[in-house]
Amino acid sequence: MPLRSILALMSTVDVLEERGVDCAPVLARHGLEPERLDPNGEIERDRELAVLTELLPLAGDPLFGFEMGKRFGLAGYGPLTMLLMTSRTAFQGFQIGVRYQALTYLYGQLSLVPGEDTTKLILEPVPLPDSVRRILIDRDMTGTFNLVNEIQTQLGLNLAPLEVWLPFPEPAEASIYEDFYRAPVKFDQPWCQATIRNQDMAQPLPGYNRTAQEMYQNQCDALLARRQAEAPEGLPDRVAAYLELFIGEFPGADRAAATFDMPERSFRRRLGDAGRSYQKILDGVRLEKARGYLADSSRSVEEIAGLLGYSEPAAFIRAFERWTGQTPSRYRKTL
Repeated sequence: MPLRSILALMSTVDVLEERGVDCAPVLARHGLEPERLDPNGEIERDRELAVLTELLPLAGDPLFGFEMGKRFGLAGYGPLTMLLMTSRTAFQGFQIGVRYQALTYLYGQLSLVPGEDTTKLILEPVPLPDSVRRILIDRDMTGTFNLVNEIQTQLGLNLAPLEVWLPFPEPAEASIYEDFYRAPVKFDQPWCQATIRNQDMAQPLPGYNRTAQEMYQNQCDALLARRQAEAPEGLPDRVAAYLELFIGEFPGADRAAATFDMPERSFRRRLGDAGRSYQKILDGVRLEKARGYLADSSRSVEEIAGLLGYSEPAAFIRAFERWTGQTPSRYRKTL
């Protein structure tokens, strides 16, 4: 399983504890101890997401992701920071960021789409539980811009975007976003996006140094190879734990594969090598959730079907019979 730096999680814990939130019980449930978290340590992205899904709502603040992103500075990205700062142009720096995005804290897929006059930097978020979706998107977008802004300050550049897209409904705090991004912000968009002038992207960077860049690139390559070489032991269990975070709508195999930093074909193959298929794992998660929901006599079968991602109760009933040999109503009577 690919790994990532644990610094972002440590920063989250620090901010929450500054606010009086006790993070230790949540961390303990996931085999982590606050006093033993090592800044040089690493964690699987799916495991980190499971921890964040429990921790982030404890902030009780819709702008918590915004605050977190502002804490993501140059020091947290290791050799990637120096590789970006020694790029020939701003455009090359963004290309490097896309290439080495696995060394960042993002919960999404970065891409760069050049046009005639502008270039679009796109971040497509991986499927995220509703309880933390906006917080993590805010964190990732704000953190990315904060990194770019710190590099600009160091190098004397100005790369203000023409427009920013965000994939959630316009919040009451919308003006804060435009103040931060220094650009018009459109909400309810299909993905995150920043549109930047090509003439700005073509700016030469004063820190360009070919020899230094090759050295930092070698460091990034080595770090990337080491993190991605981790064997996928327990992958089916990790996928199941990830799917358990969702209610109402579950990601398909292609989107889940992106969460685990794998091509879909490799993702399915590794699950198959472990004797499981994605559909069987999803069915198992839905079955356990269904049993829990059916134990609550106040929930109707129609409501439970919706919670499990079925558009029609009949589809849920057929699936439950296939899994257990009983209808949901008959199963409920046996409890």
